[in-house]
Amino acid sequence: MNEYYHYWQVMKRTFPKVVMLSVALAVLAYVITARTGPTYSVHYSYIVSMSEREEGNDFRYDGYYALSATDLFTATLTAWTKTPEVAVRAYEISGVEMRSNDPQALVKLVSAEKTGPQIIEIVIKHKKKEIAEKLTEGLQAAMLENIEKYHNEGIPAVKYKVVTTEAWTGEKSLAVGVVTMGTFIFALLLGINGVLLVESFKRAGL
Repeated sequence: MNEYYHYWQVMKRTFPKVVMLSVALAVLAYVITARTGPTYSVHYSYIVSMSEREEGNDFRYDGYYALSATDLFTATLTAWTKTPEVAVRAYEISGVEMRSNDPQALVKLVSAEKTGPQIIEIVIKHKKKEIAEKLTEGLQAAMLENIEKYHNEGIPAVKYKVVTTEAWTGEKSLAVGVVTMGTFIFALLLGINGVLLVESFKRAGL
């Protein structure tokens, strides 16, 4: 019983300080979160289909083989969107200034997912809506250049039609209230447990 009473007295003495520290951290979390602002994401898709097929006396490029070839070309397009050279070209076309020469930094704004044999979903994120939309236009133009180059310098008998869907811009903001309250509760519990842990070490002579 005396053990519990001792810890209770310690908590009564230190609890106001723990609360004040938790409030300070919660206010800091509020300021940081509020200043972060929303993130804008531009969404659009590529729809791929084979427009010309290679045919011969003993072979026709249709059916399963046509679908397989289209699926492979769709995978190629997906990979192109995540290459540094395409990202650089997108910046050049859009007129947006590149603030880094780090390849990972250049491509991290772009997310590309092949969701079907003929469909690629593209998402471009940025803190500024105008830049996100400009980079989207630049990326689309850069991809069109690559597709034309592929058709001109690749296998001329196999060509693909790539349709770009209309882009849509979304906005996502951090939940300031949730982050602030979560920080306060976490700091409060951590502080209480920290005080009790330190006091237990003192009583054990450590």
